[in-house]
Amino acid sequence: MDELDFKIFKSVGYRPFGRTAGDLSRLNPWVIARKVGADGNTVKSRVSKMKKSGFIMYFQIYPNYQLLGVTGSAYLFQLDDVLEKNEIIDKCSLVDGVVQIHNFIGPTICIDFTHQDSRDERRRLDLFCKLTRCDSPEKFYERVMPQMDVESIAGADWQIIKALRYDAFKPLSKVAKELGLTLKTVHNRFEKMVRNNAIIIAPVLNPAVIVDTITYSLLIYPSPDKREEVMEKAMKQFSNTCFLVDSSSQGNCMLCLAARTLAETEDSLIKARKIEGMMNVKMLVLKEIREYTQWIDSAIERKIAETAKQEPSLQKVAAT
Repeated sequence: MDELDFKIFKSVGYRPFGRTAGDLSRLNPWVIARKVGADGNTVKSRVSKMKKSGFIMYFQIYPNYQLLGVTGSAYLFQLDDVLEKNEIIDKCSLVDGVVQIHNFIGPTICIDFTHQDSRDERRRLDLFCKLTRCDSPEKFYERVMPQMDVESIAGADWQIIKALRYDAFKPLSKVAKELGLTLKTVHNRFEKMVRNNAIIIAPVLNPAVIVDTITYSLLIYPSPDKREEVMEKAMKQFSNTCFLVDSSSQGNCMLCLAARTLAETEDSLIKARKIEGMMNVKMLVLKEIREYTQWIDSAIERKIAETAKQEPSLQKVAAT
Protein backbone atom coordinates (compact mmCIF):
# COMPACT_ATOMS: atom_id res chain seq x y z
CA MET A 1 0.00 0.00 0.00
CA ASP A 2 1.66 3.23 -1.16
CA GLU A 3 0.91 6.78 -0.05
CA LEU A 4 -1.96 7.27 -2.52
CA ASP A 5 -3.56 3.97 -1.54
CA PHE A 6 -3.42 5.03 2.10
CA LYS A 7 -5.03 8.39 1.37
CA ILE A 8 -7.82 6.70 -0.59
CA PHE A 9 -8.39 4.14 2.16
CA LYS A 10 -8.54 6.92 4.74
CA SER A 11 -11.10 8.86 2.66
CA VAL A 12 -13.35 5.81 2.14
CA GLY A 13 -13.84 5.50 5.89
CA TYR A 14 -12.72 2.35 7.64
CA ARG A 15 -15.29 2.68 10.41
CA PRO A 16 -17.89 5.30 9.46
CA PHE A 17 -19.39 6.18 12.84
CA GLY A 18 -20.61 9.59 13.88
CA ARG A 19 -23.00 12.19 12.59
CA THR A 20 -21.71 12.10 8.99
CA ALA A 21 -21.56 8.29 8.63
CA GLY A 22 -24.62 8.28 6.38
CA ASP A 23 -22.98 10.61 3.85
CA LEU A 24 -22.24 8.20 1.00
CA SER A 25 -20.45 10.86 -1.08
CA ARG A 26 -17.29 9.76 0.76
CA LEU A 27 -17.43 6.61 -1.43
CA ASN A 28 -17.67 8.50 -4.73
CA PRO A 29 -14.35 8.08 -6.63
CA TRP A 30 -14.46 11.67 -7.89
CA VAL A 31 -15.16 13.07 -4.43
CA ILE A 32 -12.26 11.02 -3.08
CA ALA A 33 -10.09 12.15 -5.99
CA ARG A 34 -10.52 15.81 -5.03
CA LYS A 35 -9.48 15.00 -1.46
CA VAL A 36 -6.35 13.04 -2.36
CA GLY A 37 -5.20 15.00 -5.42
CA ALA A 38 -5.81 12.32 -8.04
CA ASP A 39 -8.36 11.71 -10.79
CA GLY A 40 -11.53 9.64 -10.42
CA ASN A 41 -10.45 6.83 -12.73
CA THR A 42 -7.23 6.37 -10.79
CA VAL A 43 -9.20 6.14 -7.55
CA LYS A 44 -11.57 3.56 -9.08
CA SER A 45 -8.60 1.51 -10.27
CA ARG A 46 -6.88 1.64 -6.87
CA VAL A 47 -10.04 0.61 -5.00
CA SER A 48 -10.54 -2.24 -7.48
CA LYS A 49 -7.00 -3.46 -6.76
CA MET A 50 -7.67 -3.31 -3.02
CA LYS A 51 -10.70 -5.56 -3.56
CA LYS A 52 -8.82 -7.99 -5.80
CA SER A 53 -5.98 -8.26 -3.29
CA GLY A 54 -8.46 -9.18 -0.55
CA PHE A 55 -7.67 -6.13 1.58
CA ILE A 56 -11.22 -4.89 0.98
CA MET A 57 -13.18 -8.13 1.18
CA TYR A 58 -16.48 -6.46 0.32
CA PHE A 59 -18.61 -3.41 1.02
CA GLN A 60 -21.48 -4.13 3.37
CA ILE A 61 -24.63 -2.15 3.96
CA TYR A 62 -26.41 -2.16 7.28
CA PRO A 63 -29.33 -0.24 8.78
CA ASN A 64 -28.85 2.66 11.14
CA TYR A 65 -28.95 1.08 14.60
CA GLN A 66 -31.75 3.46 15.57
CA LEU A 67 -34.07 1.51 13.26
CA LEU A 68 -33.33 -1.60 15.33
CA GLY A 69 -33.75 0.11 18.69
CA VAL A 70 -30.15 -0.44 19.75
CA THR A 71 -26.87 1.40 20.14
CA GLY A 72 -23.32 0.08 20.32
CA SER A 73 -20.23 0.17 22.54
CA ALA A 74 -16.82 -1.44 22.59
CA TYR A 75 -14.70 -2.44 25.59
CA LEU A 76 -11.14 -3.68 26.07
CA PHE A 77 -10.60 -6.85 28.10
CA GLN A 78 -7.28 -8.03 29.54
CA LEU A 79 -7.06 -11.84 29.62
CA ASP A 80 -5.10 -13.90 32.13
CA ASP A 81 -3.48 -16.20 29.58
CA VAL A 82 -2.95 -15.67 25.85
CA LEU A 83 -3.20 -19.45 25.40
CA GLU A 84 -6.91 -19.21 26.24
CA LYS A 85 -7.61 -16.28 23.95
CA ASN A 86 -9.09 -18.14 20.95
CA GLU A 87 -11.36 -20.19 23.21
CA ILE A 88 -12.55 -17.05 25.00
CA ILE A 89 -13.16 -15.26 21.69
CA ASP A 90 -15.28 -18.19 20.48
CA LYS A 91 -17.37 -18.13 23.67
CA CYS A 92 -17.87 -14.36 23.58
CA SER A 93 -18.88 -14.47 19.92
CA LEU A 94 -21.94 -16.54 20.86
CA VAL A 95 -23.41 -13.69 22.92
CA ASP A 96 -26.30 -12.08 21.06
CA GLY A 97 -25.49 -8.64 19.67
CA VAL A 98 -21.72 -9.05 19.27
CA VAL A 99 -20.67 -7.10 16.18
CA GLN A 100 -16.88 -7.48 16.13
CA ILE A 101 -14.07 -8.86 18.25
CA HIS A 102 -10.69 -7.18 17.75
CA ASN A 103 -7.85 -9.59 18.45
CA PHE A 104 -4.69 -7.71 19.44
CA ILE A 105 -1.22 -9.17 19.80
CA GLY A 106 -0.91 -10.40 23.38
CA PRO A 107 -3.63 -10.95 26.00
CA THR A 108 -5.96 -8.12 24.92
CA ILE A 109 -9.23 -8.23 22.99
CA CYS A 110 -11.90 -5.65 22.22
CA ILE A 111 -15.55 -6.68 22.11
CA ASP A 112 -17.87 -4.45 20.09
CA PHE A 113 -21.53 -5.17 20.91
CA THR A 114 -25.02 -3.70 20.77
CA HIS A 115 -27.45 -3.03 23.60
CA GLN A 116 -30.89 -1.51 24.07
CA ASP A 117 -30.10 0.77 27.01
CA SER A 118 -27.60 1.28 29.84
CA ARG A 119 -29.11 -1.53 31.88
CA ASP A 120 -28.82 -3.96 28.99
CA GLU A 121 -25.25 -2.75 28.38
CA ARG A 122 -24.37 -3.49 32.02
CA ARG A 123 -25.95 -6.95 31.81
CA ARG A 124 -23.98 -7.89 28.70
CA LEU A 125 -20.80 -6.35 30.08
CA ASP A 126 -21.12 -8.48 33.24
CA LEU A 127 -21.46 -11.58 31.06
CA PHE A 128 -18.34 -10.68 29.07
CA CYS A 129 -16.47 -10.08 32.33
CA LYS A 130 -17.33 -13.61 33.44
CA LEU A 131 -16.33 -15.13 30.09
CA THR A 132 -13.03 -13.25 29.95
CA ARG A 133 -12.35 -13.29 33.71
CA CYS A 134 -11.61 -9.57 33.43
CA ASP A 135 -13.03 -7.55 36.32
CA SER A 136 -12.26 -4.08 34.96
CA PRO A 137 -12.91 -3.70 31.21
CA GLU A 138 -12.10 -0.31 29.69
CA LYS A 139 -14.41 1.62 27.37
CA PHE A 140 -12.78 1.72 23.92
CA TYR A 141 -15.32 3.63 21.82
CA GLU A 142 -19.02 4.22 21.16
CA ARG A 143 -20.79 3.39 17.91
CA VAL A 144 -22.40 6.78 17.35
CA MET A 145 -24.99 6.67 14.59
CA PRO A 146 -26.08 9.67 12.47
CA GLN A 147 -29.36 11.29 13.46
CA MET A 148 -32.23 9.96 11.37
CA ASP A 149 -35.08 11.91 9.79
CA VAL A 150 -37.36 8.85 9.96
CA GLU A 151 -38.47 6.55 12.75
CA SER A 152 -39.22 3.55 10.53
CA ILE A 153 -38.95 2.30 6.96
CA ALA A 154 -41.24 0.07 4.92
CA GLY A 155 -40.94 -3.61 4.11
CA ALA A 156 -39.66 -3.03 0.59
CA ASP A 157 -36.87 -0.86 2.00
CA TRP A 158 -35.79 -3.69 4.28
CA GLN A 159 -35.82 -6.02 1.27
CA ILE A 160 -33.52 -3.64 -0.60
CA ILE A 161 -31.14 -3.56 2.36
CA LYS A 162 -31.16 -7.37 2.47
CA ALA A 163 -30.41 -7.57 -1.26
CA LEU A 164 -27.43 -5.21 -0.90
CA ARG A 165 -26.27 -6.53 2.49
CA TYR A 166 -22.91 -8.00 1.45
CA ASP A 167 -22.62 -6.33 -1.95
CA ALA A 168 -23.46 -2.69 -1.31
CA PHE A 169 -22.60 -1.58 -4.86
CA LYS A 170 -24.66 -4.20 -6.64
CA PRO A 171 -26.43 -2.50 -9.58
CA LEU A 172 -29.88 -1.35 -8.51
CA SER A 173 -31.23 -2.77 -11.77
CA LYS A 174 -30.23 -6.23 -10.53
CA VAL A 175 -31.83 -5.55 -7.14
CA ALA A 176 -35.05 -4.48 -8.88
CA LYS A 177 -35.10 -7.70 -10.89
CA GLU A 178 -34.48 -9.84 -7.80
CA LEU A 179 -37.28 -8.15 -5.86
CA GLY A 180 -39.78 -7.86 -8.70
CA LEU A 181 -39.84 -4.07 -8.45
CA THR A 182 -39.25 -1.36 -11.04
CA LEU A 183 -35.82 0.24 -11.22
CA LYS A 184 -37.41 3.63 -10.53
CA THR A 185 -39.00 2.32 -7.33
CA VAL A 186 -35.76 0.78 -6.06
CA HIS A 187 -33.73 3.86 -7.00
CA ASN A 188 -36.17 6.26 -5.29
CA ARG A 189 -36.36 4.15 -2.14
CA PHE A 190 -32.60 3.79 -1.94
CA GLU A 191 -32.07 7.54 -2.36
CA LYS A 192 -34.67 8.28 0.34
CA MET A 193 -32.89 5.97 2.76
CA VAL A 194 -29.60 7.71 2.00
CA ARG A 195 -31.09 11.18 2.50
CA ASN A 196 -32.68 10.12 5.79
CA ASN A 197 -29.49 8.49 7.17
CA ALA A 198 -31.29 5.15 7.34
CA ILE A 199 -28.37 3.13 5.94
CA ILE A 200 -24.60 2.92 6.38
CA ILE A 201 -22.10 1.51 3.86
CA ALA A 202 -18.68 0.41 5.07
CA PRO A 203 -15.79 -1.74 3.80
CA VAL A 204 -15.00 -5.04 5.51
CA LEU A 205 -11.23 -5.36 5.61
CA ASN A 206 -8.53 -7.99 5.97
CA PRO A 207 -5.39 -6.00 6.95
CA ALA A 208 -3.33 -9.21 7.15
CA VAL A 209 -3.04 -9.45 3.34
CA ILE A 210 -1.14 -6.16 3.06
CA VAL A 211 2.55 -7.01 3.02
CA ASP A 212 4.87 -4.90 5.19
CA THR A 213 2.00 -2.99 6.83
CA ILE A 214 1.11 -3.13 10.53
CA THR A 215 -2.14 -1.66 11.78
CA TYR A 216 -2.22 -0.60 15.40
CA SER A 217 -3.99 1.69 17.84
CA LEU A 218 -2.67 4.24 20.28
CA LEU A 219 -4.98 4.66 23.22
CA ILE A 220 -4.09 8.08 24.55
CA TYR A 221 -4.97 9.58 27.90
CA PRO A 222 -4.81 13.40 27.82
CA SER A 223 -4.95 15.53 30.91
CA PRO A 224 -8.68 16.44 31.27
CA ASP A 225 -7.96 20.17 31.20
CA LYS A 226 -5.83 19.85 28.04
CA ARG A 227 -7.84 17.22 26.14
CA GLU A 228 -8.53 19.26 23.00
CA GLU A 229 -5.01 20.69 22.88
CA VAL A 230 -3.42 17.24 23.23
CA MET A 231 -5.71 15.73 20.59
CA GLU A 232 -4.85 18.51 18.15
CA LYS A 233 -1.13 17.92 18.66
CA ALA A 234 -1.50 14.15 18.33
CA MET A 235 -3.48 14.40 15.09
CA LYS A 236 -0.88 16.79 13.66
CA GLN A 237 1.97 14.51 14.78
CA PHE A 238 0.45 11.42 13.11
CA SER A 239 -1.41 13.00 10.19
CA ASN A 240 0.48 10.91 7.61
CA THR A 241 -0.15 7.54 9.24
CA CYS A 242 -3.46 7.92 11.12
CA PHE A 243 -6.59 6.64 9.37
CA LEU A 244 -9.13 6.80 12.19
CA VAL A 245 -9.68 8.98 15.26
CA ASP A 246 -12.32 8.27 17.89
CA SER A 247 -12.81 10.43 20.99
CA SER A 248 -16.26 9.16 22.02
CA SER A 249 -14.93 7.63 25.25
CA GLN A 250 -14.61 10.10 28.13
CA GLY A 251 -11.30 8.97 29.60
CA ASN A 252 -9.28 8.12 26.50
CA CYS A 253 -9.04 8.76 22.77
CA MET A 254 -8.16 6.24 20.07
CA LEU A 255 -5.86 6.77 17.11
CA CYS A 256 -5.65 3.98 14.52
CA LEU A 257 -2.42 4.05 12.53
CA ALA A 258 -0.42 2.15 9.95
CA ALA A 259 3.32 1.41 10.08
CA ARG A 260 5.89 -0.47 8.02
CA THR A 261 7.80 -1.97 10.94
CA LEU A 262 7.39 -2.74 14.62
CA ALA A 263 10.10 -0.19 15.30
CA GLU A 264 7.85 2.52 13.83
CA THR A 265 5.02 1.54 16.18
CA GLU A 266 7.27 1.98 19.21
CA ASP A 267 8.58 5.29 17.85
CA SER A 268 4.97 6.50 17.59
CA LEU A 269 4.30 5.41 21.17
CA ILE A 270 7.30 7.40 22.39
CA LYS A 271 6.33 10.48 20.36
CA ALA A 272 2.80 10.36 21.75
CA ARG A 273 4.07 10.03 25.32
CA LYS A 274 6.20 13.16 24.86
CA ILE A 275 3.25 15.37 23.90
CA GLU A 276 2.76 18.02 26.57
CA GLY A 277 -0.35 17.29 28.61
CA MET A 278 -0.28 13.55 27.82
CA MET A 279 -0.85 11.44 30.94
CA ASN A 280 -0.40 7.98 29.42
CA VAL A 281 -0.42 6.05 26.12
CA LYS A 282 -1.14 2.38 25.44
CA MET A 283 -0.28 0.64 22.19
CA LEU A 284 -2.37 -2.20 20.73
CA VAL A 285 -1.08 -4.02 17.65
CA LEU A 286 -3.93 -5.53 15.65
CA LYS A 287 -3.78 -9.19 14.67
CA GLU A 288 -7.28 -9.57 13.20
CA ILE A 289 -10.87 -8.37 13.36
CA ARG A 290 -13.58 -11.01 13.46
CA GLU A 291 -16.99 -9.95 12.19
CA TYR A 292 -20.19 -11.32 13.73
CA THR A 293 -23.10 -9.71 11.92
CA GLN A 294 -25.56 -12.59 11.62
CA TRP A 295 -27.73 -10.86 14.22
CA ILE A 296 -28.20 -7.96 11.77
CA ASP A 297 -29.36 -10.41 9.09
CA SER A 298 -31.85 -11.92 11.53
CA ALA A 299 -33.08 -8.46 12.55
CA ILE A 300 -33.59 -7.52 8.88
CA GLU A 301 -35.61 -10.69 8.30
CA ARG A 302 -37.81 -9.85 11.30
CA LYS A 303 -38.36 -6.32 10.01
CA ILE A 304 -39.35 -7.66 6.58
CA ALA A 305 -41.91 -9.93 8.23
CA GLU A 306 -43.23 -7.20 10.53
CA THR A 307 -43.64 -4.62 7.77
CA ALA A 308 -44.91 -6.95 5.06
CA LYS A 309 -48.38 -5.36 5.08
CA GLN A 310 -47.34 -1.74 5.55
CA GLU A 311 -47.66 0.93 2.93
CA PRO A 312 -44.45 1.18 0.83
CA SER A 313 -43.35 4.59 2.07
CA LEU A 314 -41.04 6.09 4.66
CA GLN A 315 -42.82 6.97 7.88
CA LYS A 316 -41.79 10.50 8.88
CA VAL A 317 -41.25 11.48 12.48
CA ALA A 318 -42.94 14.78 11.88
CA ALA A 319 -45.04 15.96 8.97
CA THR A 320 -43.20 18.14 6.50
